[in-house]
Amino acid sequence: MDYPKQLLKVHNRANTDKIAADIGSNERKFKQIIDIIYKEHPPLPQRASWVLSAVNAKYPKLLVPHLGLFVDTISQFKVDGIKRNMISVLAKHDIPEQLQGKLIDTCFKFMLSPTETVAVKVEAMQCIANLLPVYPDLITELKAVIHDQLPKTSAAFRARAKHVLKFASK
Repeated sequence: MDYPKQLLKVHNRANTDKIAADIGSNERKFKQIIDIIYKEHPPLPQRASWVLSAVNAKYPKLLVPHLGLFVDTISQFKVDGIKRNMISVLAKHDIPEQLQGKLIDTCFKFMLSPTETVAVKVEAMQCIANLLPVYPDLITELKAVIHDQLPKTSAAFRARAKHVLKFASK
């Protein structure tokens, strides 16, 4: 399948799932999606990031070799959809110890940024929450950031915050 051509045909869930099904568990095909995200021009990277999420749902092991790349580069993306999809994918993985500090720092920056979208902030909050069992000292800082952001965000943020705060209080 010619992934760039297919991505440009239509931007919907059915097309995303069709591409993800074609990739299956094939590492070489999946690498093509990674290359599109990092090397192509809009709208291809954002659409490919949807495929990234779809592949992750069925074949999460395909993403493991790329976790370091995602953590190292996630801040460089200007398109919120790409950041959201990458953070969402990262939130569904056990992050290697050597990447955890950078991911936590990046996620706090996203949460505190006045220009980030609520969707990015919500996914960043979840990434941090997932690492609380490893870094329980972050609970106080995460709670402070959540409370700082509550009056500035949406119902989606408040809903995830309620869940995260409940989890953090255990």
